[in-house]
Amino acid sequence: MTFMKQILAAALTVSVVAAPMAYAKNNQQQGIQTVTAATVQSVGDDRQVTITGKIVRFLGNEKFELQDQTGTVIVEIDDDYYQNPQELIGKTVTINGETDISLRKKRVEIDADYVQFR
Repeated sequence: MTFMKQILAAALTVSVVAAPMAYAKNNQQQGIQTVTAATVQSVGDDRQVTITGKIVRFLGNEKFELQDQTGTVIVEIDDDYYQNPQELIGKTVTINGETDISLRKKRVEIDADYVQFR
């Protein structure tokens, strides 16, 4: 029985290590660029990006403020991902989405296509 537990532990360790690497490789193959709050504006409008950070504030109308180590950016998360928007505050998420740059408002947003909770 101990041997089986060791095999299971080894398999779980490999999957935990391999999953993020496969995720990053898949994003590269699909043309999804990994960004930070500080660099998202430089990628341009209507670009597929991924960003990881913590939801720090609900702004209303499906918009949240996401903070990473470089600053903050507004993300739009469809209400299919939550029942009460306040439940997302403090959660660390990885978001795949599309940039939306408003030159008139001088604002960058990421419209989430997919949200992964960490």
